[in-house]
Amino acid sequence: MSEQSDNVRIIIRGIVQGVGFRPFVYREATRYGIRGFVCNTPEGVVIEAHGMQCESFIKALRENLPDRARIDSMEIEACEFTPFSDFEIRESTLGFGSVAIPLDTALCSACQAEMDDPLNRRYRYPFINCTDCGPRYTIIQTPPYDRVRTSMKHFTMCPECLEEYNNPTSRRYHAEPISCPKCGPQLKFLDNKGIEIAGNPIDLAVRLLKEGKIIALKGLGGFHLMCDATNDETVAELRRRKHRKAKPLAVMFGSIEQLETYVSINEVERNHITGSIKPIVIVDAQAGTNLSPQIAPHIQRLGVFLPYTPLHRLLFEQIDFPLVATSANISDEPIMIRSSEILNRLSHVVDGILDHDRTIINALDDAVIQIAEDRVVMLRLGRGFAPHTFALQHPSDKAVLALGAHQKSAIALGVKENMVLSGHIGDLGSVEADGYFERTVQTFKRFYDVEPSVLVHDLHPQYASSVFVVSQKKEHYGLQHHYAHILACMAEYALSEKVLGFAYDGTGYGSDGSLWGGEVMIADTHGYERVGHLKPFALLGGDKAIKEPRRIALSLLFESYSLDEVMSLKSPTVEAFLPHEIRTLHHMWLKNINAPRSSSMGRLFDAVASLGGFVQSLDYEGQGGMMMESFVEDSITGAFAFEVKDGMIDLSPMVREIISLEGDKTQIASRFISTVEAIMSYYADQYPALSIVVGGGVFQNRALMARLYRRFGAGRFYAQQQTPINDGSIALGQLYYAIHNAEKSFS
Repeated sequence: MSEQSDNVRIIIRGIVQGVGFRPFVYREATRYGIRGFVCNTPEGVVIEAHGMQCESFIKALRENLPDRARIDSMEIEACEFTPFSDFEIRESTLGFGSVAIPLDTALCSACQAEMDDPLNRRYRYPFINCTDCGPRYTIIQTPPYDRVRTSMKHFTMCPECLEEYNNPTSRRYHAEPISCPKCGPQLKFLDNKGIEIAGNPIDLAVRLLKEGKIIALKGLGGFHLMCDATNDETVAELRRRKHRKAKPLAVMFGSIEQLETYVSINEVERNHITGSIKPIVIVDAQAGTNLSPQIAPHIQRLGVFLPYTPLHRLLFEQIDFPLVATSANISDEPIMIRSSEILNRLSHVVDGILDHDRTIINALDDAVIQIAEDRVVMLRLGRGFAPHTFALQHPSDKAVLALGAHQKSAIALGVKENMVLSGHIGDLGSVEADGYFERTVQTFKRFYDVEPSVLVHDLHPQYASSVFVVSQKKEHYGLQHHYAHILACMAEYALSEKVLGFAYDGTGYGSDGSLWGGEVMIADTHGYERVGHLKPFALLGGDKAIKEPRRIALSLLFESYSLDEVMSLKSPTVEAFLPHEIRTLHHMWLKNINAPRSSSMGRLFDAVASLGGFVQSLDYEGQGGMMMESFVEDSITGAFAFEVKDGMIDLSPMVREIISLEGDKTQIASRFISTVEAIMSYYADQYPALSIVVGGGVFQNRALMARLYRRFGAGRFYAQQQTPINDGSIALGQLYYAIHNAEKSFS
């Protein structure tokens, strides 16, 4: 570094606010004898540094980052010498920019040690945190991240906290959430009529849980519904009250040791379960435990996590059994964040409410992931991961808002140097979900002080997000759903060249107005060509077929057999109907009455689940695939027969082979997964020069993803890991297209 560059101005962008970054800079500056200042600004962190060891100081900034910090860019330029006497941390400058939003983090080990120390003033305090852990996004109103712009602004610090807050060497220097039993948030316990109950709130909650009752507990981003996961009657009652018949429930364990007596995990899974975020991780359940079979009926997988707040941890000090910890919501709607919502909408579900007075500004569900061949498959973008910010290689002139899909809704905003994907919102179509969707739009606009000039949405004209866009009276355009899936993966890896894309999901609106979902595309950031797709099959009864896969399976049988042959088949699908029902449905199929055609791979999974006798009517989306996954054996690799004609994938030969297996679940499940792999290999051989990109809810299947990583992983194979592989990333794909086609006019 030249003599002139011993005086430098540095602008750092990325996740650099709310992660103890300024104290970190201060410590490194002191270490290298640097004078100057560091300051939070709307554009990131600005540093002015003067000293002989500027080069070593800058290197240390890159290499010694705090755990939750991330540097996306670092601009360094020489500046005029200013005679500072030391290095100082300046107050944040107000305004709006494109800085990444700080993310919520699980309780850190230092805070855990303090809350366990009887001599510490924060002993057993349920809201202990520091600059390394605790709430961030969930309490912020507008950036930059300072207390006056969070829900903590209503708390007044005591002298001891004030001293720590202003001491650059303290772990709580500018830790915005107050962490003190004297001046910080406090607990209370309510009954299901909203009456506060006298006594220690944690003791009251523990007593109800031990009695087999159900409580609502206010966490970081919303309320959990919690009960004894080993009590069959209690879990069954939770399902009855919540109208959640069979969808798996997440389970929280008091320790990693307890968790490992119930599930089998590998080292990668263990690292995520015990890490700084502690998401829900879907892993293999052990047989023969005392966990209620009602937790995940007919599924050999379990969503598990550890206590990530001090409040959860204090609960487990008095409880030695695992707890169901599921989002407090009406099915597929957003998580609830206020006790008033629980009382108004879930009072019939809970027996008590463990509440507190730290207001949640931005609701955020727990993140859900699973591991396939040591890679993350993101299923739900939530706490600790959301909002997810990507740095753009080239800043965008226009502010673009992408509105995503109808199910697993999320939005994305392109502003200046960043693309920002929101956390999970829920399925649209209810007043609550649509309202939360619109509030999330307003939150993003407020965070970045922008009024987007372009809106992008799904092609489906009846999606709530599409209807919302039309009401805005701005420049807008629709993007094909499955193309957006491919673009979402390309966005995560910053790809722009032509790729071979596989978009496999349940349903999406095709550019021809039909239902797509088993698509093979040659795509880049400017367009796509549909080079392959499943031969469309009938959804007998329309939407009813989505809930009853036996109807789809029956239509596949009609494609391969005569009515008389179908009636005489020994098949779980046929046995699921009465003879007159089969005749009626055959007439509908023959005359094309309420029998829309679909090329959906997700619906094909459902149909095979029916043909194999796994399930005939679904209680939740993806149930058939999850049930089959438990029967897949890696040693069975032979695919079923299929034919490709003019880009259309005909699986009639497969249907006949499945029938011949007479309900052998292991063979059917294993060979079907091999067939999906073989179809993809067929197209990969046709286009060997192209990288392979995948997207869509079907790729949530761990058995399938494991095989694909083994088959293609050594080559140019791309599957999302940081963002949801399902519809939760449709907005990201829409945004990526808009940014790369900003010069086009779509009005």
